[in-house]
Amino acid sequence: MFNVGFLWLALSICSEITGTSYIKKTNNFRNPAMSALVIGAYSLCYFALTKAMGYIPVGIAYSLWCGFGIIGVTIFSMILYKQKPDFPAMLAMGLIITGGVIMNVFSQM
Repeated sequence: MFNVGFLWLALSICSEITGTSYIKKTNNFRNPAMSALVIGAYSLCYFALTKAMGYIPVGIAYSLWCGFGIIGVTIFSMILYKQKPDFPAMLAMGLIITGGVIMNVFSQM
């Protein structure tokens, strides 16, 4: 059955990825447009995460938020800042995805 909490969680994850990815472009919050983007993204992120936790157990919501946030920020850093993850980073991200899938599919929380 569909759980609207996962839509809130997806919005939260996307907002967190956006905010975190653009922090570097705020130039220590001296760039007003980028600063507003980061503050707005984090505000939306925590609002949506709060809503998601009304439908999804806290442990599952938070672990998915953290894990997919890490992966998303890594992907954005590859695009925005030309950073290249090495093999240990790729392996760790694979384990994060695996853990998220296992927790989602098999957890009875």
